[in-house]
Amino acid sequence: MKRLFLLLLLVFAVGEGVARAQFRGPVVRIESAATTLQREVEPLYRKPSKKELKTVEPGRELFDRYADFLRQSKTGLTKLIGDKGCADNTKVLVVTEDCLKYTMPGAGSSFSFRTENYRIARLADLTYTDKSFQASGVLLHGILVNLGDVPLDKAALTTRGMKFLVEFQPEPDYRKSKELDARLIRGVEDDGFLYRRGLFTVENATFALRSIAYDGQLLRSVKGVVYNEFDYDRRKDVIVVFRIVDKDAAGDVTILWKILQEKDSPEMRKSSN
Repeated sequence: MKRLFLLLLLVFAVGEGVARAQFRGPVVRIESAATTLQREVEPLYRKPSKKELKTVEPGRELFDRYADFLRQSKTGLTKLIGDKGCADNTKVLVVTEDCLKYTMPGAGSSFSFRTENYRIARLADLTYTDKSFQASGVLLHGILVNLGDVPLDKAALTTRGMKFLVEFQPEPDYRKSKELDARLIRGVEDDGFLYRRGLFTVENATFALRSIAYDGQLLRSVKGVVYNEFDYDRRKDVIVVFRIVDKDAAGDVTILWKILQEKDSPEMRKSSN
């Protein structure tokens, strides 16, 4: 009986060792993937720190001047730094003086109204490039229009020039979506207004933006770990009005903005043919 007990104990110990050997590899790989996501991926999509936000904080006088407007919901005052190539490649650190100053995702040049924060350009709604505003996001239809010198607090979905944005129909078919995007890059004229993915900046003018960030998948890989970049974003369909209220000596601008409409966006799907 004692021998049988020892034999069973030995078999159990060997079996447990085999089980550990079988599962040790996958467990290590899972932990490695989680570590990679935490160390290499999540920092790309983090919120800026308080210290970083301090470097792009608009002047106090602007907050005072537009205090009444900013008491409304879905409004903001945001400083945009002219794009100097600091965030063109999220895998490359650019060590110029300007780039080291603005270390948040997007380097202060790209902003998402959907998250109301600075983002990397491909997840942003708007990127400022010194001379132009660009709807820079991927799998996104971004349409900009210059409404003219319309007071921002008077701009509404019914304002002249807004009809094209309001009635624009999302196109979730990937092939048709690319064709439509090519049209928007070239520009579409309607009722005396030009609608494009990019427009030159103009002071004393109000701009409107329709940004349709399609849901779906944008797969990326870091050190062999594949993930969906949209898991780190808020995919929505928004209409925003904004205008430049300050431009400093360096050419950086501060915009005052308001979200007029927000709704769910459709999921991008593969073309049927």
